[in-house]
Amino acid sequence: MSRRVALALAAASVVALTGCDGVVGARMTFDDTEKAKVTDIVLDGGSGDVQISTGSVTETRIKRVIRGSTDPGPSYQLTGSTLTLATDCGANCHVNYEITAPAGVAVRGELRSGDLGVSGAGTVDLKLTSGDVTVDSATGPVSIEATSGDLLVSDAPSLTVELTSGDITAERIAGPIKARATSGDMQLDISAPASVTASVQSGDLTLLVPEGAYQVRTDTGSGDATAEDVPNDPSAKNILDLRTRSGDLLVSTR
Repeated sequence: MSRRVALALAAASVVALTGCDGVVGARMTFDDTEKAKVTDIVLDGGSGDVQISTGSVTETRIKRVIRGSTDPGPSYQLTGSTLTLATDCGANCHVNYEITAPAGVAVRGELRSGDLGVSGAGTVDLKLTSGDVTVDSATGPVSIEATSGDLLVSDAPSLTVELTSGDITAERIAGPIKARATSGDMQLDISAPASVTASVQSGDLTLLVPEGAYQVRTDTGSGDATAEDVPNDPSAKNILDLRTRSGDLLVSTR
């Protein structure tokens, strides 16, 4: 199995600046292309924005922008078909990535601070501390655990999400949803009849479902619970288990 540690191949620009995140120093842009097929992308902790898009390509393009370091060191590792992104470049250093990879690539790992966008991936399994997350058009299950930030997931076969502070929006999810939030609003939308288990400690919960048979279970500590055109069918295989402690709850047909 081959292992490659890719160093910077070209610096498009080097300028002194102060970024919006307070990092002071040079700005360097590096661009690289891997011809070997990449099937997995792993985020290796650290801070910085990461944007992963996919398409009908066989190569993988890795673009990174470094601020605050004149010696950023290795940018990534390619071991077999697994691409690992080093999102920590040291003290007073900030790195952003833009990745273009083959469609269906699996994305997993951790990011301490930064915004993350993933489009057209396969399985997505992520853990974040602070930052917004957008995932669209995944072909595999999506799982996200985050502490602070807003989450938007659209067009996925299933979703499991846990968020401490921030809003959760899920659109056109084809399969089951399991969602839990401590503080923030939750808006969920399933595109085919499926089970949904969702709870919010502080915030409103809205669920849109297609017509079908559902067991409907709702519980609110402080707030109103409304089911519009979604009757409770105790014999239905799909279960809507929805709970809020402080906030309104609405389940309705799409």
